[in-house]
Amino acid sequence: MIADLVLGLVVLSTGYQLFSLCCAFLFARWRRRELASPCAPDAELPPVTLLKPLRGVVPETWETLSEVCRLDYPKLQILFGVAEPSDPAAALVRRLKQENPDADIELVFSGDVVGTNAKVSNLHGMLKRAKHDVLVIADADIRAPRDYLRRIVPYLGHPNAGLVTCNYRAVEGKSLASRLEALFVNTDFGPMVTVARLVEQQSYAFGATICIRRATLESIGGFAAVGDHLADDYQIGNRVVQQGRVSVLAPVIVETVLDLEHLSEVFRHQLRWARTYRVCRPWSYLASFAVTHTTLWGLLYFALSGATLGGALACGAAIGVRLLVGATVASRVLGVPGIARRLWLMPVKDLLVSLVCVLAYLGNRVRWGGNEFVVHSDGKMYPTEEPADRRVATPRPAA
Repeated sequence: MIADLVLGLVVLSTGYQLFSLCCAFLFARWRRRELASPCAPDAELPPVTLLKPLRGVVPETWETLSEVCRLDYPKLQILFGVAEPSDPAAALVRRLKQENPDADIELVFSGDVVGTNAKVSNLHGMLKRAKHDVLVIADADIRAPRDYLRRIVPYLGHPNAGLVTCNYRAVEGKSLASRLEALFVNTDFGPMVTVARLVEQQSYAFGATICIRRATLESIGGFAAVGDHLADDYQIGNRVVQQGRVSVLAPVIVETVLDLEHLSEVFRHQLRWARTYRVCRPWSYLASFAVTHTTLWGLLYFALSGATLGGALACGAAIGVRLLVGATVASRVLGVPGIARRLWLMPVKDLLVSLVCVLAYLGNRVRWGGNEFVVHSDGKMYPTEEPADRRVATPRPAA
């Protein structure tokens, strides 16, 4: 009886893999068609303020921030924000200003504390220095093509658009940890976005890119309204959609540059992501456990079948389809190079994700930024030990 149930999950999840392949190819065709259109002329593009919240540096930080300064957009203000003047990222921004004297770059020391989410507190302070009404928020580790802003900003003009967001791929580092994390982004998350685009109304946004009007952001309470939320990007998108607006997926694919060195970091990040997803979208998360864990169900059926030939064939077929679909979507749709060399790691990553999925239901604690938080059912997070003081200050530009 149990073996038959698991076999049904093998069939269901394998069918999902094939369906996700179709969705990914439809996404790729739509993306090619959209990107074939010429960019809007400069006169039709509104001024933009790009907000980049920073914390610390890694070896890739300089190149990532330098690419921001090379973006091709006619009227662009770039705000880099740090919580403390002592943050090493501040020195890199000063260097960027020296090397790009014609760019409108500003370093903001944002000391505001509007909640437990340090990134949101940083953004809240940065917003006070923003000159323009169209805002683009992008995580510190995001790289984008030069015409990125020219491509995404016009989508704010779509009927009833509340914000614009982007799918993304991961650029792996040299460590095993970063390779595992990249596989998750490139063979799990990215394909899920292409499926969601066709099967549901998008009610969220991704931290890789949120393009939004200042008035829209203020209408949902601004950054302070999501200051205690772990999934601030999801909350912003969801609140905009609840107002009757639309979250638009742009055809641009940006990159997240990974800097993980240790497997423990991958585990903590995956557990944080899983518990965040479970809290924000509990039914969707439960359904994803049934339909996306093909490797787990295949191996479990093989064991329950008594290691029979039929069990081996079913397991082999399921995992084979999983590898083929993951590699094809990553390379052909998301543009990830060299994915074939990482296929041997995919079953390991899949089983890690399955383990994390179970653990997501066995607790509500996460680690982020070196601190431990408890995530409540409403998506808000609170430190396990309340800090002695919660400093409130006015953000100020750098000298």
